[in-house]
Amino acid sequence: MTNLPVTGKFSITATYGQDGALWQNKHRGIDFAAENRSVYATCDGTVRVIAYDEGGWGRYISIGDGDGRRHLFCHLEEGSVKVTEGQKVNRTTVIAKMGDTGNVTGVHLHFQLNDADNNPTDPSGYLGVPNKKGSYYSESFTVPEEEKVEKYNDDASIAGWAKDAVKKVADAGIMLGDENNNFNPRANLTRQEAAVIIERLLERWG
Repeated sequence: MTNLPVTGKFSITATYGQDGALWQNKHRGIDFAAENRSVYATCDGTVRVIAYDEGGWGRYISIGDGDGRRHLFCHLEEGSVKVTEGQKVNRTTVIAKMGDTGNVTGVHLHFQLNDADNNPTDPSGYLGVPNKKGSYYSESFTVPEEEKVEKYNDDASIAGWAKDAVKKVADAGIMLGDENNNFNPRANLTRQEAAVIIERLLERWG
């Protein structure tokens, strides 16, 4: 298992903090190129945004993890996205293919890691790769399996008879926790929350 967005042989073609005419305030992520253009989620998290930024990132996906960070996958091939907003993913989930949408000079993946305050950070430590251009193999950057933890901070307050159902609707992206990773099992359901749930059901099975 790795934290990488790519698998097999890959190249780092641009580094975090790199200067260049393409970037006004230095490069804010790491660029990957690989023959296998499948892009993998780099965390256990939730797909928050799927959008298009014509003048910059092109087709991109933003995934939020349990620490409040945003994992950004940019310049994806149009029509290749395999996930939906609200979907739970893990590091084995293929989310799309790298492409050349947006402001690019060729096919690649721009990966960016923003902290909980939405500020770009050097992703090399999290990914386990050197912040250095070169050719590498994903097998060289495996990380230990993370210890399994409860899905929500307030998991203990979810009744035993409901835990399986909660897990199923959460994994399907139908009912999600709040920004503090609490499920709030005893909270009242508002009309707008019910509308969102129905919309997600219609998108998935309608």
